[in-house]
Parts: sequence; C-alpha cells; structure tokens
Amino acid sequence: MKRWMNNLFMKDFRRVVEAYELIQEGDRILVGVSGGKDSSLLFYALSEYQKISEVHYDVQGIVVDHGLLGNIEAYTEFCAQNSLPLQIHEEHYAMQFAERQTGSVCYTCARIRKGILKRYALENGFNKIAFGHTKDDCVETFMMNIMKHGRLSAMAPKTESEEGIEIIRPLIGLSESNIIKAVAILGFPLMKDLCKHAEGRLRSHAERLISEIELTVPDFSDKVIQALSNVDYKRLL
Repeated sequence: MKRWMNNLFMKDFRRVVEAYELIQEGDRILVGVSGGKDSSLLFYALSEYQKISEVHYDVQGIVVDHGLLGNIEAYTEFCAQNSLPLQIHEEHYAMQFAERQTGSVCYTCARIRKGILKRYALENGFNKIAFGHTKDDCVETFMMNIMKHGRLSAMAPKTESEEGIEIIRPLIGLSESNIIKAVAILGFPLMKDLCKHAEGRLRSHAERLISEIELTVPDFSDKVIQALSNVDYKRLL
C-alpha cells in the first residue's frame, strides 16, 4: 500500500474497522455506491483492505441507477480497470419525484434506494451493507436531530436492520477534506446526481451552521465526535 494512502485515509479507515469490529471472517459486504466521493473512496478502501487483512471477506459495489445519474459509463470503466467489482441496478424511480416541490422528496428517494439495497443483499447472500457516511455526516446528523426533533442522536459505526442485515460505516472517522484529496489523487470520474433536489435543505442548513461555529471553534466537529463516545448520562435530563 502506498504511504500517502495510509496517511490520508487508510489509517483512519483501519482504526474504525478494527475498533468497532466492522468486518468478520466470511463476511459478504455490499457497498452502496452513489458515485459520489464518499462512497467511491469507501469502495476503494474496502477493496484495498481486503488485500492486506488477515480477515477473509468478499466485497461488491452496487449503483442504484434511479434514472437521474450522469457519467455512469466513465465510472464503470474506471472500476473495471481497477478491479473493483461493480453492479449497476437500474430502477428509474426518481423521475416521478424530480418535479415535486415538497421537502420530503429526498427522504422518500433515499428510503426507496435503501430498500432496493436491502432487497438485493438478501437475494444475493450479502450479510452486510456498507455506507459512505463520514465524520462530517455524523456531526451534521447530530445537529439536524437537535434542530428538527430535539433529540440527541447521530450515526453509529454499525447497526442492524430489521431484515437482519448489518449496516456498517467504515468512513465515520474520516473528514471530508481528506476524502476530497484522496479521490482527486486516485482519479475517480465521479458520477453526478442530476436531480434538482440533490442538496437536502435541512442538511445544507446544518452544514452552514457547523461552518459558522468552526470559525470560532475550529475543532468543533472533532469535539462532537469525541462527545458522542464520552456521554455523562448522570448529567442529562
């Protein structure tokens, strides 16, 4: 493995995988690939880790083509050239939501995509689904739950779905800035989501709020992650 990979993303990737025991012997892991930077690096990192890990596991990526994805051909060609096993699943459900104005469009679309991934995993013998949620996503979700629901909640490194499939998030210790650098060096021809609702309103608001806080508290995101694993339950209501 090249040194820059270890310094930029593999060290933090391995730390999370090993600390939370995200990968077990004989696992069959399905990677939910959106074609964006986060899931692309996750797919690559899982494939690289497979080469050096003492734990034997299978990994396959899947893109759910909802009908509004661009640059699919270049992306699939890149994956083929780099021995990244990728499946394209076409189910053009997004077209019916694209012109709606309601704020629940992104939530509904995401739920449908997750349902398709779980169904594919069950039908093809995968016991785990990996998502590319990052440290930044975890902090944003924490802020969104406070703003919208008045609830202290974020994202766990692993959870189990109702169907018995384990959801893992190996990138939850990585920052967006390092991911952007790594994907650029690797030369991933990222896909584009052509839906006008691609940027969720509430998440965008949470991102702006975090950016404003970090102007005065630069390590705010790191402190939130630290706090989520260092809870003083005796001092909560």
